[in-house]
Parts: sequence; C-alpha cells; structure tokens
Amino acid sequence: MNNTQSPPASFYEQLMILSNEIGLDASSDRNDSLKQLVDSLIDDGHGDAVKQACWHPTAISSGQLVRQATDSILTVNSEEASFRLDLFVIPVILVVGAQKANMLSTVLNDVKTLEEVFESLGVLGHCKNFGLANCLTDYESLNQYPLESWRLASQYNDSKNITMLDFPEYPIESSSGTETAHLRFLCGVALSPISAPSIFEASGDIGRWGMKFAETVSAQLSIAECSVLALPRPPRPLIKSLEDGYWAVREIGFQLFLSNALNHARLKFGEPDVFIDSSSGDKVLTRLSSLFDDSFDRTYGFPVAPYESHDQVLDNIDEFLREIGIQRYRLKAAEGEERIVNCEA
Repeated sequence: MNNTQSPPASFYEQLMILSNEIGLDASSDRNDSLKQLVDSLIDDGHGDAVKQACWHPTAISSGQLVRQATDSILTVNSEEASFRLDLFVIPVILVVGAQKANMLSTVLNDVKTLEEVFESLGVLGHCKNFGLANCLTDYESLNQYPLESWRLASQYNDSKNITMLDFPEYPIESSSGTETAHLRFLCGVALSPISAPSIFEASGDIGRWGMKFAETVSAQLSIAECSVLALPRPPRPLIKSLEDGYWAVREIGFQLFLSNALNHARLKFGEPDVFIDSSSGDKVLTRLSSLFDDSFDRTYGFPVAPYESHDQVLDNIDEFLREIGIQRYRLKAAEGEERIVNCEA
C-alpha cells in the first residue's frame, strides 16, 4: 500500500500525543477530545494528517484509537434530522482463476439483482432507501479520497440534496494458469429513520447473506476464460473497511499460496519443511522446501502494515498451519532466536 503524503508534523503529533495519553487514561473526556481534534482537522482540510495518524502511528494502540475516532466522525448524524445517512463500504476479495492472461472488468452489469439480495435477506434492517455502486473500486481510490468530502457526503440534512461520491472501477489483470486474490470495494448508501439501527448494526451476520452475495457478484464478473469467486466482508465505515480489506486480501493470498504449495509437495514427495522468519523487517516470510527435492523451494512474504504487529501476523499464520495439518515448523523470531514450534502440542 502506498503511503499518503506527509502532512504538517504538528497536526500529526497532536493526534499521536492525545491518543498516547488515552492509552494511559482511557477516560470518556479524553476520547471525546480525540474525536473533537479529528473533527476539527478534517473540517479545516487537514485530512492527510488524520490518515497519517491512522496508518503510520507511533504506537499500534494509538493508531487504533485514531482510526476508531475517525470512523466515528465520518458516520455521525445530526440528532435533529429526521433520517440518518450511512455511507458504507464492503470489502470484497476476488479470487481469480484464469486460463489465459486477461483484463477482467469489475463493473456489475446488474446492480438491481444485488440490491434485491440485500433487501430480501434483511442486510439493511428496516431500511428500504439505499443504493449500491455499479462497480468495484480499489484501495487507493478510497484512501486518497479527501476525508472532508467523504464526511460532507455522509451528512444528511432535510433541506438539502444528498451529496454522492463517485469512484472509478478498477479492472483486474489476470495471469494465465494462476489463482490470485485481489482486493476491491463496493460502496453504498443507506437512508433510514434516525431511530432505526444503522446498516453497520443490521448487517453484522454475514452468514445470512454472504453466500448469496458471493454467488451474485461472482456470476456477474466471471467470463469464459476467467472464473471469479467474490468473498465479501461485512459493510464498514470507510477507515475500518480499508483496514479489514487489506488484512483479508493478505490472509487469503497466504492461504492460497500455502494450500497450493502444500498440495504439490504432498503429491510429489510428502511433507515439506516449513520455516517462518519474522526477523526480516516489514514482512513475515514463510518458506517451504524439502531435502528430497532441491527444485521445490517456495517463499511467501506476508506484509506487516505499519499499524500492525508481527505477532498478529504470526498468530494468523500459526492458526492456518494447524488447520491444514502441519505438524511442526521452525520459527525465527524478530530477536533472531530460532526454535521448533510443535503444532500438535
């Protein structure tokens, strides 16, 4: 993921100082102060400072607090209004299997059918006034959008027209004979009575609608030479959707790599040797090799975002290794120490 342009240090430092203080004293007054600071920075056109604090914090806990405060500001609705307006973003992981190289469109040719899925399965709760974008966009398009414009569009006023946002589609360049994971986002808007639950509350049970969503979107995006499996995550506010989506595409990408490599190894010579290296900076490396086949040597680098910890990534890798039946692996920790991890323990 590309870094945002560095904002004036003073605004960024204010956010970091206040969020660090909340880590020591999580009072409601300090949390309110952080929201007020985020609100004022966005209002004054300093959204880049807020983004910098979200994605490049001085401490992991500080970044989490700023991200939560930012989403709170972007989703706040006036209590004096009759209706609430929720802009939501659905992260979608597209698992693409191509027979030959192709450029795959992410335009949905029948949005109405998808809207009917949402309505029939109760994804939007009591809300009947909603709309979905007619294409899937990418991470950079969302992350680069000015926060002040996003907040303006999410504010409802009985006396003004709703301001809409427009994001471009972002096609996928597929490679022949490979299975790859790609991150895209589906944006939408829901208008409901101010007293009704928001879409973020009403749509939390993805088991109720995720499979039908996947069937509908996969069918619309797949072409003769290229199959698509669309795996959605729950609708989120802007910042949370970017965080959840980026995590999900790395997680699924790792799972695809490991499953394919492990199947190849087990069919050819048996269990491979697995080595996890967490000492290589901004990636956790997973290497599969074998003493019985010198030609088999595959490595996957799981990126660690600046707002994450290596332990978070290691826990995810360890969990999946256990799920697919790996009995043990070698681990090199960030400190350089190596040890054997027994997955049967």
